[in-house]
Amino acid sequence: MERRAFLRWAAAAAAAAVGRPGWAAARGRWWSSLVFGVFENQGFAQVAGLPSHRRLAREGTVHARYSGVAHPSGPNYRAMVSGATWGTEQTVETFHHSVGSEAAKRVPPIPTYVYHLVGEIPPKHNPFADLRAPVASVRHGLAAFRSDLAGALPSSALVYVGWDDDNNLHDGSPDVADRNLTALLDTLAASPWFARPDGEGRYPVFFFCYDEDDGDGDNRVFAAWWGHGVRRGRVSQTPYTHYSLCRTIADNWGLPALGNAAEAAPITDPWL
Repeated sequence: MERRAFLRWAAAAAAAAVGRPGWAAARGRWWSSLVFGVFENQGFAQVAGLPSHRRLAREGTVHARYSGVAHPSGPNYRAMVSGATWGTEQTVETFHHSVGSEAAKRVPPIPTYVYHLVGEIPPKHNPFADLRAPVASVRHGLAAFRSDLAGALPSSALVYVGWDDDNNLHDGSPDVADRNLTALLDTLAASPWFARPDGEGRYPVFFFCYDEDDGDGDNRVFAAWWGHGVRRGRVSQTPYTHYSLCRTIADNWGLPALGNAAEAAPITDPWL
């Protein structure tokens, strides 16, 4: 669902919300906007030493006990945004409520943007497409993302970024994936949008994780938060999962806690 369909969706949701108590302009509890991206199939110890990951650890908050919830990939991605795996298939290609669909019903709506930074994100790694979430825009290339950061993105947005399997450590080398993540971090760091607080003093933040480990461990994966509103150099020892991410997104914007996310604790360690 792209921009026109998203606007129709949001208009219908807004009309339905008129007079409903508790509906107000988007106001983030911890951040104004969320950018998040996911790499593939590596346990924590396998990747924590990559330069881009060390940068996240040095400049942000790393979770030492963050875990995927399933194997293979698809169910983990769906858990991140909908609080449920919806089975074990790589894709379900069916509408289910997600943080994207719930955010679109806010007044005003919080739009979701998807960026294929290198190549095409596989359907099994794109939960917003898989769950048929309303999306304001789908764009390709880091240059397109950089351009939108210069003016097209609103102050409150949910932004999902991804890479094809040759560039996200699924099939490609660690060096290639590391360069891709470094390029993304450099792009965000140079962006006035990422450095600009909203009226409540909340900043956009970046969340990065892996979907699952390589299947040989306990599914503990590297996960980190980064941005102006995030504690620097912090290592969280609190156990979290992809359901915790879903709960945190919901709690930040006052959205319903979906599925298993309702029983998960929100992530609170990183915030200033």
